[in-house]
Amino acid sequence: MAFALAKENEAFIDRMLKLGRFNNQSEIVREALRRMEREENSYLNPKPFSNQQMKEIYRPDTKSENEERIAARTAQKSLRKLAKKVRGIEDL
Repeated sequence: MAFALAKENEAFIDRMLKLGRFNNQSEIVREALRRMEREENSYLNPKPFSNQQMKEIYRPDTKSENEERIAARTAQKSLRKLAKKVRGIEDL
């Protein structure tokens, strides 16, 4: 199999060989592919959340809940006012 590499990649491979971390170019490319495959697999199949993480994510948030209630009440009041105005106009 033949492939072209950028000069930076070739320089990296040469550096790894000079450092003695690998015996040949093929070992370096295989290790790079193994790492890439692990990274892809971990991205596509993430570890499940721990119980602690689940508790943190789904814990009650009373501040947000109160803000939502207030917003809902305000919207309801506005709709009721508008409905009364519209009914009042039709009654004329």
